[in-house]
Amino acid sequence: MLRHRRGPLVDIGSGDGRIVIAAAKEGFPAVGYELNPWLVWYSRYRAWREGVHGSAKFYVSDLWKVTFAQYSNVVIFGVPQMMPQLEKKLELELEDDARVIACRFPFPHWTPNHTAGEGIDTVWAYDMSTFRGREKRV
Repeated sequence: MLRHRRGPLVDIGSGDGRIVIAAAKEGFPAVGYELNPWLVWYSRYRAWREGVHGSAKFYVSDLWKVTFAQYSNVVIFGVPQMMPQLEKKLELELEDDARVIACRFPFPHWTPNHTAGEGIDTVWAYDMSTFRGREKRV
């Protein structure tokens, strides 16, 4: 879903860091935000062990307190309850060239530009430029 894309990547709720580390290995400057400090420490260790600690960064932070405007690639493995609010936040903050990748659960009001996989392995890609013809949500 990110093939042929460039620019900084963020993984919202980065867990054990596998997405951020994989993105860094593909040349993306990548950042992960995660609430669990143990997972952040583990992710930092894995990034160091795999030689990408210079381009893979991890922070303990609440996603609602972070601004995502500087990222052109966003990955989220969210839960259904948070997707409507996150949809609004991202639509307000992201630039036109941003792509949002949702894993397992889609955003409720956006129409994906691309879909891959099936069942619990479904992934949806949303290009923000698709939504710029509409008014931003408030």
